[in-house]
Amino acid sequence: MSNSKTPKTFSANSLKLLDTSPEEYKLKYEEGLFLPKISPSAKAGQNLHSYLCYYLKGFDITKIENALAPSDREFIEKIKTYNAVCKLKNAPKIQIEQPFLIRCTPPDTKNPQAARVLGNTFYLTGRFDAVLQTMPDKNLPHADENCQNTIQIYDWKTQNLPKNPEDDIQTIVYLYAASKLYKTQDISITYIALVKNEYVTIPYNPEYDYLSTISIIVNKCLP
Repeated sequence: MSNSKTPKTFSANSLKLLDTSPEEYKLKYEEGLFLPKISPSAKAGQNLHSYLCYYLKGFDITKIENALAPSDREFIEKIKTYNAVCKLKNAPKIQIEQPFLIRCTPPDTKNPQAARVLGNTFYLTGRFDAVLQTMPDKNLPHADENCQNTIQIYDWKTQNLPKNPEDDIQTIVYLYAASKLYKTQDISITYIALVKNEYVTIPYNPEYDYLSTISIIVNKCLP
């Protein structure tokens, strides 16, 4: 990846594929030879994501709900009662389907694996399902004037939570991207498995080198 070339853009999904199979990554993202395969369960998951976003945005979803089968409508009503969904629905400041595009230039590092991308730029792109910003009240007695916003990212999973959420590439990409987009380290990401109503929250770790970890994966597509 030389500076004379157009910088590459990576999503969490493309980085996951690049990390596990650089050959498949090249075929799909560079050669465009992979045909999209959407299973019925994946399609159902996409529809559920869309419905939840419409609901949290305050859109009129009556027609959508009336078209659902009774069992699906019962499931939707159950999701509306989840603590996280109620919290987001009633939040004064919330962003739904918030896109991001973060420019990354790896800094000096002692990590020899990450050193190959020094001075080279790439981009991280993606979309947060929901972002809740908690603004500090600086008018309160003894309030810290330097207190920053608290950023809570929410990501919907249809069936299961990530097996190792702290080390999941999506976690690493989203926490790093959010730290740059919102200019704070007071960040967390909460995964919610909608069918099982399970949660896991991962806070931002200021001692973890997110960019170096991402850069090591980026190395795998370099000549």
